[in-house]
Amino acid sequence: MNKLLSKNVFRLIKTTKRHYQVTVVGGASDVGQTLCLLLRTEPAVTKLVVHDTRIHTPGVVLDLSHIPSEVDVQGYAGDDTLGMALKNANIVIGAGGLVRKPGISEKLWLSNNTAFIKTLSMQVAKMDPLPFLGIVTEPINCLVPMATEVLRNHGHYDPRKLFGVTGLDALRAQTLYAEENNISPRNCVVPVIGGHSEKTLIPLLSQAQPSVDVNDTISQNFTLKYRKFHERIANAKSGKSPVLSVAYSALLFTRSVLNALDGQQTRVHAFIENNDFGTAYFGGLVDINHEGVKEMLRYTTLTPYECQLLEQSFNELRKDVLKGKKVLEFA
Repeated sequence: MNKLLSKNVFRLIKTTKRHYQVTVVGGASDVGQTLCLLLRTEPAVTKLVVHDTRIHTPGVVLDLSHIPSEVDVQGYAGDDTLGMALKNANIVIGAGGLVRKPGISEKLWLSNNTAFIKTLSMQVAKMDPLPFLGIVTEPINCLVPMATEVLRNHGHYDPRKLFGVTGLDALRAQTLYAEENNISPRNCVVPVIGGHSEKTLIPLLSQAQPSVDVNDTISQNFTLKYRKFHERIANAKSGKSPVLSVAYSALLFTRSVLNALDGQQTRVHAFIENNDFGTAYFGGLVDINHEGVKEMLRYTTLTPYECQLLEQSFNELRKDVLKGKKVLEFA
């Protein structure tokens, strides 16, 4: 009897205690550091690995280690340690590269970030099993398609495991909707579909909860204001890109994936390989499980204005996807 009880207790412990490693590549960047801080106390994370090529990477890891937590923290610095940092990772977040700020040209920004994602993708392609790979580095519309080509050409690609992390788009729509309608931001949801750039973001007020009366004028004003959020933040931060909200959205993505790995059905906001509209890639709310993407949510009752925005976004999305594939040739 006691042996049987002990065996059952052991089995219970074995099946409920799971170990998950999250590796943040670019973990010493502004976004990466903030994300690592948030993940340091995340209960579902067993091991947090920080990798970067920046000279202050060891200091970031030491700083994190002074926060009391059950999460084991490990750091790696330099190009030649990336493979070790990725080993055994269940989730990999790409948060490195450059952020747009005064003095950094678009060419330099794109070249640097392309090289970062290319290097990361080449290493991830060698992993078996493949981890969930979430790309935070901008421009997501270009870099996710590029990562697909790298993964496919260097060994291992599973479209269910590659995500552009776009949760920030939904968070911004949520907070603006709450502000405009004087309701709690915690109690509302506004789906956002399309891409992850000003001309491809489509907030769906027709699907928002709680619902309110919305006409075309209200929708147009909301969309215009919403699409200018990034510009407003950059102006308020003397030209620098957002950091805190981006890191928080990456935390939410990671949490959802951890839940999926634990056997739960969950959703993430992401830009993924999806050809429903002939653009090859598309963003929206995505159902995931422990194997990755199941399907993207579809909406059948859009307003004429939302359909118009959708049509307008297609060409921009196709350009971005093509740009991502072309820029790979020069990375």
